[in-house]
Amino acid sequence: MSNAPRPRAASPVPVTPPDAEGVRLRKRSMVWAGMFVPASLLAGLLVLTRENTARCLTYGEACDSAPGSLFVAALVIFVVALVTAQSTARPDVRRAAFRTQLGAQGVFLLFLLTAFA
Repeated sequence: MSNAPRPRAASPVPVTPPDAEGVRLRKRSMVWAGMFVPASLLAGLLVLTRENTARCLTYGEACDSAPGSLFVAALVIFVVALVTAQSTARPDVRRAAFRTQLGAQGVFLLFLLTAFA
């Protein structure tokens, strides 16, 4: 046996450069998801300041609001798009999921703002 060091074999797994766009898009997706709760609270506070809302909550009159299934559908689409944007490796799917996430957030906030209108 010799004491000469053996040459190392090349790694069978190719090393790919990190996906800078993917990292940036995932970060933006999480920032927008984090802003969703404060935006919802602000929209809810704005809705509570309306006269129709006060009349609905106090006397039960003029309570025309959107069905709850629309709110739930917007939230489900938002969560599915968020998980897809965070977990997929395909850039085109990630971009589409991010846009869908933003759209679902906007639709939910719009439904919230038009509640009790």
